[in-house]
Amino acid sequence: MTTQALDRPAAMSVPQLLTLLFGRLAFNTAFRIVYPLLPVLAAGLGVGLGVASLLVTVQVAAALLSPLGGALSDARGERFTMIMGLVGFCMGTLVCALTMRFPLFLAGYALIGMGTALYMPAVQAYASARSDYSQRGRVLGILEMSWALAALVGVTGLTQLIALRGGWGSAFWTLLALGMVMLALTLGLPDTGSVRRQRTVGTPARRGVWRRGDIRAALALIFFQMLAAELIFVVYASWLQRDFGASTEQLGLIFGLLGFVELAGSISATLFTDRIGKRRAVVIGFLCVATLQALLPLSGGSWGLFLTLFLLLDLCFEFSIVSAFPLISGLTEDGRGTVLSLMVAMSGMGRVMGSLAGPQVFTAVGFWGNGLLAGTSALIGALVCLRFVREGDH
Repeated sequence: MTTQALDRPAAMSVPQLLTLLFGRLAFNTAFRIVYPLLPVLAAGLGVGLGVASLLVTVQVAAALLSPLGGALSDARGERFTMIMGLVGFCMGTLVCALTMRFPLFLAGYALIGMGTALYMPAVQAYASARSDYSQRGRVLGILEMSWALAALVGVTGLTQLIALRGGWGSAFWTLLALGMVMLALTLGLPDTGSVRRQRTVGTPARRGVWRRGDIRAALALIFFQMLAAELIFVVYASWLQRDFGASTEQLGLIFGLLGFVELAGSISATLFTDRIGKRRAVVIGFLCVATLQALLPLSGGSWGLFLTLFLLLDLCFEFSIVSAFPLISGLTEDGRGTVLSLMVAMSGMGRVMGSLAGPQVFTAVGFWGNGLLAGTSALIGALVCLRFVREGDH
């Protein structure tokens, strides 16, 4: 049995961190823009809205392929996996920019989704490998700002571009150009694959991931939290229209407010998670989430109370989920890519189950059922973390 003696990678520079940030911004923008574009795409591609919604489904389902990206990261290195993800992204956006046929457009989004499944966990593993655990909340928090910036800058800018040009092709040509720039910059990043710590040859770390109770508990935490979030977010617009008489404009305003709140949550995690302690931040944050989810149905008919509870809920959720990334990244060093990719897969699984169960619960018992079920799920996740997940150090 042999080993490889390898050193810790050097810390990332600011340009390298910005490369990862803008790469994630490209992927998150491609993911989030499909929601406001669904009616336009349905009309332009000659399909119904229900069929067009498969574009969302294929992206969420692609997250279940993330473990393949994790295995690739651990075997070939994070930079190689990021490059493969960006290649898939560029191919997908090119197809979407050129075609006017729904099957081809769906195939293009499937390529984007598969690229996302490779790229996102690889970025987190790359950044984790090149940052000290004591500062990792700040580093990963900066990267997670890309989710909010995708809504505030990416989606807003591209929808304005579509309005000016009169077609969605310009948006995907822009995403393709951004993807190609990010691909060129990623090729210039230093590779961490040759600077890993000692690892026993012939016994890949990923084989032992499922044997560790703290890692299984961390993955369960992510599943229960994403299930809880989707139970609320998949039906809140319908609830507002039914009980509040909300207009499309009012729903759009709430979506815009969520973008600012998400950014505030990411910034808060960047500033405070390392100081509070990652495990403590996650547990406290998700306990607040569980409480707010259970209380949200009580705001029925009161805009002031609803906005207060809903925006606080989104703030706490964003703070907590961003804090969870550095916590989970510190549970292991060998096989980190596999663990982070499994986290993405569990997130996708929770979202899929929540999106399927949420409308049925809402139809059967009303929004109070969604709030109670979501609060219970979030509470279970927080208690699992409190009992079984330790503070990492890798």
